[in-house]
This record gives sequence, structure tokens and C-alpha cells, in this order.
Amino acid sequence: SESKSPYRALFAASLAFTLPRPPPLGARPPSRLCLSATDVASASALLAAYDEGHRATAAQPGSEGLGGAISANAWAVEQPPAPLGEAVRALLAAAKPGDGRIMLGFCADDAASGVAALKAWVTSLGLPKGTLHGMDRDGVPLDMSTFGSVYIKYSSHSLSAGDPPGTAILSGYGGDFRGVYFNPQLPDGLFRQYAVLPLSLFALAPAPAPEA
Repeated sequence: SESKSPYRALFAASLAFTLPRPPPLGARPPSRLCLSATDVASASALLAAYDEGHRATAAQPGSEGLGGAISANAWAVEQPPAPLGEAVRALLAAAKPGDGRIMLGFCADDAASGVAALKAWVTSLGLPKGTLHGMDRDGVPLDMSTFGSVYIKYSSHSLSAGDPPGTAILSGYGGDFRGVYFNPQLPDGLFRQYAVLPLSLFALAPAPAPEA
């Protein structure tokens, strides 16, 4: 959501594409969003539409999971990924000139899938790679196989004194949402946070199999 740009006001602007209005709470959300965006205004509107559709789905009567998360997760899978990826890249490019901070929050089933998504997003978007906290104790790796669902907080800037840019912190997570919170800081100073984007939006290509 954007603090200075109410969702409905986005549709009053002259944009290069048409977005469906978000349904009121209790109404059926759109099954799919047919969108495209490459500039900041269009990318912001696209991701706001996704965010609104995701929250509307979660708020539907009878939605499943904690806070309607399971229903919202299913809705998210149905959305076309390419436009979402383009929109994320557009806002990332707009943040770079002012060294704007990029915050990501990963909600995943387990540590392995969470870290895989973190690596894919950071690598694909060319973001800095720093230290990952929460998977060792005094330098000794922890057995994360039975840890359960996780939340990984990532920042392109340092999270605390002594940490390099690109540091991430892994912790336990008790919710049902699965995906990524995207919070880019642009020079215009508007607060932007969009959720919950698919974990696989920037999946890495598999490594080639070793030759026999």
C-alpha cells in the first residue's frame, strides 16, 4: 500500500493499461489480474492492485488459513508472474539513483525453501549479499530440518552496526502466508509495501548436471 496514493485514486490517473477495481470486502476478488508495467507510476499501480486483490481474497468470508492466508496464497499462484517481475524491477531501478533501501520479507514453509527464495531474489535483482543470521550458534550450523516455517528479513542496507549491506535475519514464523513482502524506498519518499508476492517470482535456473 502507498501512504499518499489511495488505491482508488490510482485509477483516475492516465495509465498505459487498465486495472480492475478492487472488490469491497465481502465481494468476490478478481480471479486474475491482466497487467503490465515498466515505469514507476505503472509499476506502483500494478503492485498496488496485486496487494489489494491479495488482501481482499484473504478477507473473504470462508477464506482458509490464519487471516485467510491459504486462500490468498492460492489466489497469488493464479496471477501472471511476468508483469509482477517487471514491476518489481522497475521500482528497484528507480530506487538505485538515490541509494534507496530495499527491504524484503520471506515467509516460507522451511529454512531451505526460504533461503532458496532469498538467494533467487537477491541474485536475480542484483542486490547486495551479506550475512545470514539465525542458522548457526556461535558459528556452528544448526539442524534446520525440523525448524518449521520461517520468516527471513532482508535489507539492501545494513540492518545493524557491524553488518554489511545485504544482511538477512532468519526467525520462526507461525503464520500461513507464503511469499515475499516487497518494500522499496524511492526518492519521492512515499511508503510502498506490496505483499505477498510469489516466492518463485525470481527462481534461479537449476545448476547443470555433472557430466558422467
